[in-house]
Amino acid sequence: MTLHLLRMREVAARIAYSESKVYAMIRDGDFPRGRKMPMGGVRWSSEVVEAWIRKTYAESEEASL
Repeated sequence: MTLHLLRMREVAARIAYSESKVYAMIRDGDFPRGRKMPMGGVRWSSEVVEAWIRKTYAESEEASL
């Protein structure tokens, strides 16, 4: 399985929030922090983002209907 790393722009698009909303969620502890890369920049594993989406959806009221 290949590790796929996402930039903030891709993370925001994947979860359908603005980049500023994602940064606020990270600051508030509601979204996982990315990993700093050795050559600069921050990336998120697509697996971590997908796990967050599944967990958040499962916790929503609509999921229990």
